[in-house]
Amino acid sequence: MRSSWVVIAVMTITSSMFGDDCQEFADRVAAVPSRGVSRVVIYGGAGFLHVEGRSDATEIRAEGRACAPIEHLLVAMLLKATRAGDVVTIKATVPREQKTFLEAAPRLDFTVIVPASVSVEIGDTGGDLVVSGVARVRAAVASGNVEIHQIAGDVDLLDKNGNVRVSDVSGNLTLRLKPTAHLTYVRVAGRVSRD
Repeated sequence: MRSSWVVIAVMTITSSMFGDDCQEFADRVAAVPSRGVSRVVIYGGAGFLHVEGRSDATEIRAEGRACAPIEHLLVAMLLKATRAGDVVTIKATVPREQKTFLEAAPRLDFTVIVPASVSVEIGDTGGDLVVSGVARVRAAVASGNVEIHQIAGDVDLLDKNGNVRVSDVSGNLTLRLKPTAHLTYVRVAGRVSRD
């Protein structure tokens, strides 16, 4: 199988321009052509993840901003896109460092634009997740709030800790949530099941 990847990192700036608790910032971009792709697998890290399906998307593009308290952690934070057959994988690499009183934990907030016709599978280790406008969603979320809407097919969600809002799903909705999760759903055309 042919595998290709693109990782681009540009622009490091100080927090004085943005008023954030991070000291170092850098933009991260990864992209591959979308022709022939049927499924996109996304592994997030610390930070928010937004996934948006668009009917006119000609590439699968992940774009965001890395944030870290010191430069050597920032350098290790990457977005990578790889392709094998009709599957594209987007992976965020974020060092596991805890927040302290003086320093923020590293995070990589990013958005992924995909064709509306693809199915999306998401493994998100922490941070808020928003998904919209794709064919199908399967997601496992460790923490953070989740919003999923305007999905043409089924939604399958495992959420360990967070608030969940789902709307405008044309297929079935399957949920495996912790008792502490708060669920709101509206306009689900198919069956709703909750474990």
